[in-house]
Amino acid sequence: MRILIITSWATDVIGGSGTAVFFHSFADGLSERGLDVQIIAPNFDTSDYVDVTLQRFLFNTELRTDPRLAQADVIIGFDFDGYGLDPATRPPMIASAHAIYGDLIQWESEPFRTMVYAQAFFDRVSMQQADLVTAGSQYAADRIVALYGLPPERVRVIPHGRKQPAWMPLVNAEPPTPNDHPVLLSVGKMYARKRHEVLLRAIPLLADKHPAIEVRIVGDGLEWDRLHALAAQLGVEKYVTWLGHIGDDAAFAREWRQADVFVHPSAQESFGYVYLEAMTLGKPIVAAHAGAAPEVVGDAGLLVEPENPAALASAIDSLLRDAALREQYRRRGMARAPRFTLPRMIDGYVHAIERVSTLRLPSR
Repeated sequence: MRILIITSWATDVIGGSGTAVFFHSFADGLSERGLDVQIIAPNFDTSDYVDVTLQRFLFNTELRTDPRLAQADVIIGFDFDGYGLDPATRPPMIASAHAIYGDLIQWESEPFRTMVYAQAFFDRVSMQQADLVTAGSQYAADRIVALYGLPPERVRVIPHGRKQPAWMPLVNAEPPTPNDHPVLLSVGKMYARKRHEVLLRAIPLLADKHPAIEVRIVGDGLEWDRLHALAAQLGVEKYVTWLGHIGDDAAFAREWRQADVFVHPSAQESFGYVYLEAMTLGKPIVAAHAGAAPEVVGDAGLLVEPENPAALASAIDSLLRDAALREQYRRRGMARAPRFTLPRMIDGYVHAIERVSTLRLPSR
């Protein structure tokens, strides 16, 4: 069976974040099952968010002329990619939802808000026209139904899995060096919805009890300048180490190895690979009780009220003060992580592909 994957979002992890992580695991996983996988991925430069959004729209207006469409048995478009294809003549199509742009608008300010709003419009068009929509969590599926008006039976939840990244075995390849001060780790692109701001506002509350605390933040993105300015305004710069993107596997592994607690105050994750990484590595998690976190993390982390720096600080403090509690959550995370495997994810997609492929035979 010939599967055509279409994504105009970046497929490198630096530019594409969690969607790129999914893309590589997904494409390789389908190929390993014997499916003939072809890919249309223009890989636009994502450094200018407004410009890349416009390029993605243009790509979709020209997509219908691509000769590879006629050779496919099933098309899988990421988010809104494929919205311009004629449902009457294209092969059966699955819309694989990741960003859920309609859910992101609330966090954005201009000029990004307008771009997200436009993408949400085409998200809705694509998913309404698709033969099936897939989502990585029940949270994501529920938001698609609520925001885009789809009947629930048209949306299938397939929890994500992933191939083991090259950096992960390096984390435990050597023992951690004992920290002489508490170390918190935060990993994620600096998008407004990730709510790094809440973590920064929690630092003064933590510093009162842990004067030597260090918050190490891995990631870059649209919020970089604003977050630096906020840290200066709050007077917490001395507690924060801004690491940007770390491209070296050994250096990235060291950050995970040395962390006492992983903190992720994000208000919106459609799945959240970073939760899975933290659980796999046995890192105690403090996260917001929001988005897909309750489904993915479950009881393997402390989930606190979103947008509440005091609640975030209190949960972090409880873990820093209690080694036995950290060990409890380490064990819970490592026990829970195997629920989210790549074979299980691919099983779900193979079944979804088989289902839509029988809907109709497209004209050739």
